[in-house]
Amino acid sequence: MRKILLLMLGVILMFQATASAKSIRTPAGNMPRVQWAVVESTTGTMSQMIEIGARVLAPTTAKETGTYALYGAIERDNLNLMRLLEIYESDEAYRIHSTSPAFQQYRAERLPILAGLKLLPVNGIVLEQKNNGVGTVVKTNRFEIAPANLAKFQQIISDEAVRAVHEDSGVMGAFVTAEQPKPNILHTMIIFSDENAAQRYFASSAYKNYRRQVELLIQTEHVIDYQSTKIILSEKF
Repeated sequence: MRKILLLMLGVILMFQATASAKSIRTPAGNMPRVQWAVVESTTGTMSQMIEIGARVLAPTTAKETGTYALYGAIERDNLNLMRLLEIYESDEAYRIHSTSPAFQQYRAERLPILAGLKLLPVNGIVLEQKNNGVGTVVKTNRFEIAPANLAKFQQIISDEAVRAVHEDSGVMGAFVTAEQPKPNILHTMIIFSDENAAQRYFASSAYKNYRRQVELLIQTEHVIDYQSTKIILSEKF
């Protein structure tokens, strides 16, 4: 009887974990428009740039139903560089966002302290997150995969991203994207609730098994760590 109760409890907990996560999709069930923005400020002014965004742009962006998520953080080793994962319902939603009066004001106010800006169009492979919550630790990876191994790599990393968000309480989001002109170059972001959650995940048997499967498929890999941040998960989709 005890074993049966424990099994039932495990099933219930698993169901609850699965029910608390979701895939980011458009109302039609398609992948949304995704891009990365790499924003560089002049030396020592990134906090000023973030303040401009919070004051000028954030109130309007919060009302844009087609602007699904803007998740970003400042690099730990370069405090003048911020990387953002931007997710929009469609090209039209991005046009509305980028041409809004608030965005034009933001662009004008940040111009004197903007040292560089790169927009990288990508295709979403997996965009998975908890229904709600807050993340404070961010990791991103850039993988280069031989084209012959690409399908296998995408399947393995996709399975792990979905599993992690649905089963690991501290994994708030896992996003896998591929460059549009070079689909064998993938950029990922994983958001954790805190540093302990990140350490538990990387020490887990599931993560180690995933790494064993992909290790020989990776040609090059670049990992970026970020300053502690506060990402409130979007609930727009």
